Amino acid sequence: MCRMIAIISKNEISKDILNYYVFNSERSIMKQSDFSKERFQKDGWGIGIYTAKKPVVFKSPNPVFNEKEILSDKIKDVNTKIFFLHIRNASNPRNLEKNKLIGIENSQPFSYSNYIFSHNGTLSIVDDIYENLGRYSKYVKGVNDSEVLFWNFIKNMDAYGDEMTALRMMRDEIKTVWISVKKKYSFKKPYNGLNVFVSDSRSLFALCDFKMDDEKYSIMTSGWEYGRFAYRKEKDYFIISSEPCDNGKWNKASHSSILSIDLKLNLKFKNPEV
Repeated sequence: MCRMIAIISKNEISKDILNYYVFNSERSIMKQSDFSKERFQKDGWGIGIYTAKKPVVFKSPNPVFNEKEILSDKIKDVNTKIFFLHIRNASNPRNLEKNKLIGIENSQPFSYSNYIFSHNGTLSIVDDIYENLGRYSKYVKGVNDSEVLFWNFIKNMDAYGDEMTALRMMRDEIKTVWISVKKKYSFKKPYNGLNVFVSDSRSLFALCDFKMDDEKYSIMTSGWEYGRFAYRKEKDYFIISSEPCDNGKWNKASHSSILSIDLKLNLKFKNPEV
């Protein structure tokens, strides 16, 4: 499973803040990437920012812990109020050969129009959801489940015009499709994690929907559930992370919750039915 952070700020995010959470804090996302030999985050990485309210994404198919200097250079040059970093540990619901999973087109985050999107988890019924994309299927470039989930979100965004509703309907559509296809599968649920960060350049949204069949804990934070977002609000910025990045106080996102944070750092919650 992947690791990711997103930061939204009243002002342009300082380089000190970016370097702190990416490299220097006690449990920075970079330190998470190669902390556990059993859970190396080695299958690509990417950052997403906004320039003049337009998304700009840089991605690499290589292990981030081998490209620290490249990531550092990219952070040095950014001027943005919203920042995404995604570090990939590839899921493989289609049971493809490993080399087919790796590549720029399969790295995250994804972008379209004014949206930046990243996902942690596995969409197990990826082919069934792909077949349900309709005209949006032509935009899928890679072979990974997260990109199919991204275009499912865009489809629902175009239909409903509201990000929190689109995230809820994205998840509900997957559950509805599952009812009609589950007899052909041996597993018991349509996904193992729908943890999503998405931004429209004005706000940051996060869906936390991640329950493991067996209890599993985060890479560096003892006792912190593996799929539970950590978030906190500082004076000038708000950060969400796959797990706490330092020893300070972090809040836990509720299972099945959707968070919304705007550029004034106003926080809203929605808790769709599980």
